[in-house]
Amino acid sequence: MSSLDIIKQILDKEMQMPQGRVFAYNSSVDLPQDRNLFIVLHYTAKTPYSNNVRYENTKDGKLVEHQMSNFVEDILISLMSVNQDARDRAHEVLMALRSNYAQVLQEQNKVHITTQGDIIDKSFLEATSRLNRFDVRAKIYVSYDKITNVDYYDKFPNTSKFEPEYYIES
Repeated sequence: MSSLDIIKQILDKEMQMPQGRVFAYNSSVDLPQDRNLFIVLHYTAKTPYSNNVRYENTKDGKLVEHQMSNFVEDILISLMSVNQDARDRAHEVLMALRSNYAQVLQEQNKVHITTQGDIIDKSFLEATSRLNRFDVRAKIYVSYDKITNVDYYDKFPNTSKFEPEYYIES
């Protein structure tokens, strides 16, 4: 499950958002045409802070390569509405990310969510009405790993024969 999926589940449940009102940026979803609240999630950065490889022997005597990378993913949570819902409910994002449900999802998915910073008013005029937009930044500490078999090069059959040719010059 991706970081955006985790945050989407948390916001859907804790803010009791209607179906289809929380989605990822650039996900081919049309913006709602009504005046009510919707939330857009967007990756702004993925910063690696650890990248390791180690080799392990399995129980059946094979060697595997275990690659591990740790990232801090910076996610922008944008609350938008034509009515006042975005302004009035922006604080609920911080509460949702600190809820018991959020803690359970973090433990199940082995991630850690932090919210740092303020709720920033990014509202602007759109045509003849004002689109209320409030942004909240969250950081998710996440780990990815991949395990692959390592080929042994001493296991290939030797089918060639080397027969040196000797030339003795007199």
